[in-house]
Amino acid sequence: MDIRRNHRDMTAQQKSALIDAILLLKSNVDSVLRPGEQGRYDDFVQIHKNSMGRGNPLTPNPHRSPLFYPWHRILIRQFELALQAAANDSTITLPYWNWQLNGADNPFTSDFMGANGDNLRAQRVTSGFFSMEQTRFEVKVWDDAPDNPGIRRNLGANGTLPTAEMVISALNRTPYWTEQSGWENVSEVELHNAVHTWIGGSMGQATSPNDPIFFLHHCHLDLLWERWKHQHRDIPAYTNEAGSAEMNDTVLVFHPANEPAPWSQTFTVQQTLDTEDLDYRYEYI
Repeated sequence: MDIRRNHRDMTAQQKSALIDAILLLKSNVDSVLRPGEQGRYDDFVQIHKNSMGRGNPLTPNPHRSPLFYPWHRILIRQFELALQAAANDSTITLPYWNWQLNGADNPFTSDFMGANGDNLRAQRVTSGFFSMEQTRFEVKVWDDAPDNPGIRRNLGANGTLPTAEMVISALNRTPYWTEQSGWENVSEVELHNAVHTWIGGSMGQATSPNDPIFFLHHCHLDLLWERWKHQHRDIPAYTNEAGSAEMNDTVLVFHPANEPAPWSQTFTVQQTLDTEDLDYRYEYI
C-alpha cells in the first residue's frame, strides 16, 4: 500500500528520489502516445490538454463535471505508478501541497519545486530541477503552437490562494454535485481553479501538468475528496448531474478513439471511490 503525505513531512532523501524519478520519466522513458517525439511525462500533459477540449478533445470532458474527481484520481495514480517504474523504486509516492507558503509548507524552494518565473524571461523558470537551464526540463506539449520551451510561473500575480476557511466551507457542502453549490462544484471553482490562477504561467493553461506542481496540487484535492467522504458518510461519494449514483459503472475516458490508450487498464467511477482499491492511501485523513 502506497502512503501519500504532505511534502513538508518528506525526508530530503524522499524528495530527492521523487525529483530524480520525475526527471527520468521526462527524459529517459519514451512516450506511449507519440513515440520518439516526447517523453512519457509529456503523455500526461497531452492527456490533460485533450481533457480540457484542446488538441484532440475527450468526450465527456471531465472538467466542470461530476467526473472531475474520479478522472483526476486515475490520472495522478497512473503518473505515480509511472514514476515508480521509471526509477525502479516502489517506495516513491506523490506528496500533496496544502496551498500554504509558511516555512516548510512552501514547495517553491531551490531543493524541491523550484522558484518563481523570471519576469525578464516571460516568467520562465530559469533555476531549479525543472528548468531548461539546470536539467533541460523541456516543454514538448503546448496549448497551441510550440512556444516557450521552459515551464512558466507568475506566483501571486492573479488572485489569492485558498484559505483554511474556504477549505472548511467547501468540505461542508453537500451533496457531491448540484448545479452550483455541491462539493464538486464549489471545490473545483473556489479551490482548484484558484490555485491554477495564482500560480499562473504553465499552470494557467490546458497543458498545466507541464509544471510538476500540478501533481502536488491535485494530490491535495484528491485528499480533500477523501476528507469530504469521511465527513459525509451518510451520502453518496459520487453523484451525476441528475443527482443519481447510478452511473458508477461509467468508464472514464483518457484518450480519443483515434489515439492509442495511455495505459492498458480501463477504470470505472466505482473503481475510484476507495483509494485502497487503487493500492494507496493518505497518511492523515
